[in-house]
Amino acid sequence: MRLRGGTLPARLFLALCVWRLVPRRGAAGTEEVVYGEAGGSILLLCRNVSKEATEVVWFQGDPQSVPPLFSSKVAFPQDVRFSLVDNSSLRITELRLQDEGNYTCKEVLNKTDHEHRVQLLVANPPRSSLKCWAGTSSSGQMLQLFCSWPGGSPHPTLHWREEGGDLENTSWVISSTSSADTHVETLNSSCLSHRKVFKCVGSHVVKQEEPACTVEIKIPSLESEPLKTCFVGDDVTLTCRVTESTPPARLTWLQGITQPEVEIKPGGRYLITQEGNVSQLTIRNCSQGADGGCYVCKAQNPVGLREVFVCLTVKQPVNIVGIVGAVVVLSLLAILTVSGIVLYYHPLLCLRGTAFRNQDSSDVLVLVDSEEDDEGKGEEELIGSSTKHEVMALVNGNGIQGAYLNHLTEGDDGEQHGGVSPQEKRREDTPVT
Repeated sequence: MRLRGGTLPARLFLALCVWRLVPRRGAAGTEEVVYGEAGGSILLLCRNVSKEATEVVWFQGDPQSVPPLFSSKVAFPQDVRFSLVDNSSLRITELRLQDEGNYTCKEVLNKTDHEHRVQLLVANPPRSSLKCWAGTSSSGQMLQLFCSWPGGSPHPTLHWREEGGDLENTSWVISSTSSADTHVETLNSSCLSHRKVFKCVGSHVVKQEEPACTVEIKIPSLESEPLKTCFVGDDVTLTCRVTESTPPARLTWLQGITQPEVEIKPGGRYLITQEGNVSQLTIRNCSQGADGGCYVCKAQNPVGLREVFVCLTVKQPVNIVGIVGAVVVLSLLAILTVSGIVLYYHPLLCLRGTAFRNQDSSDVLVLVDSEEDDEGKGEEELIGSSTKHEVMALVNGNGIQGAYLNHLTEGDDGEQHGGVSPQEKRREDTPVT
């Protein structure tokens, strides 16, 4: 039995013999599935090992057709990433995708042997964050809850919950579907209410923590311009904006209050555009009889319905040029009328205006018209009468020298009234005989 010596060929031969003989004996085995994260390390336990075992051998693949991977007694050529722990468990570091597969450990006893199979799966956890959102079914009547966590291998496990309980176990769920990394729950809209919260929880085989995200459903809220005006023949745009809605609401336009069920379809004179949460209704070539009135903007999602009214007034266009021309003509007529009245009742205003415009002139014009003493008529006219002086003064447009001329005139009158007439003077000079 020199084959049990210390030479390497002898040990290899002995291990191969043991490997060939094992299947012929009765084997009691167990199985398990383990996951390892790519780039990490994992420990594969040989769970059937006993204290009486003389040797533990690990195989990668089918032990009936492949040589041993590792042995507790024989030093096989090995990858440095593989090692034995406590002479029974197999440790693999820097896991790679090619390490995935079936591993089998066997303990060799005198009479029997134990076998334990391990299925190793190399997994990649999702690198992205968990996302969830709400949507509407194709019919527009049911709520759909979406939960997605892409990038993992194998695919993560996703669950929707409501108020601490699992949503799948409630009567709300109409259908539940999963596709790759996304899980969708379709709910009956009759059980929904404003601001109700749903929670999605994700889990992965190589991640200990369980990320979560929430969705709060809301009834739509609307805002718009309540009053709009359009001139006949022009175009007008009515705007309706959704300020809040989960899931997104469907926007439609209705014409008239008495028949709100008549939905406006795009085409002809109507153009409907929607960008994001804003919808616009454009009416071309406004008609006073057909387009005037109130329009209804309706927003609806599986949670509820909201409406807002926009009233349109159609007016006849205004002739701006005619109005401006009439105002100008009336203004000119008023100016001419006032000027004519002023000139009729105050003709000297023109001369005064001329004097005020020539304030820089220094010439003084004084006109004095007086009656000269006539020897034939003077004596009769000077008795009981005063000499009349008419004076017109134009002195630099200044009233001071006009007052001075008035003062001179009053002085002359005083001398005529207070002085002695020539006739009385001759009577005084004639001697009395």
